[in-house]
Amino acid sequence: MLAFMVSAQRPGGRGMSAEERAKRYEELKKELSLNDQQVDSLKAIDQEFFTKMRDVREKNGNDREKNREEMRSLMDKRGERVKTVLTDEQYTKYQKIESERRQRGPGRQGGR
Repeated sequence: MLAFMVSAQRPGGRGMSAEERAKRYEELKKELSLNDQQVDSLKAIDQEFFTKMRDVREKNGNDREKNREEMRSLMDKRGERVKTVLTDEQYTKYQKIESERRQRGPGRQGGR
């Protein structure tokens, strides 16, 4: 989850392009065997999450500690919502995928 959040935010506050987001969801659909409804639900969760992230940054400005605290809470809530959309098996795979992405770092797609 965190990796997706970080990869969606580029330096200077620019997010992923529509093409990059579409590719990301197609990868998840394939890797997790998601149906269209699950993909749509993930997109809606992410849209809400990114809107709330932006609001937190606007509210707190450069206060890193406040931002970190509120972002962590948002990420936890997002994770709980994602978990309700995916099966247990899909969620386990999802966590593994996100862990691997975190290890590669933001913006690096690696072998995927």
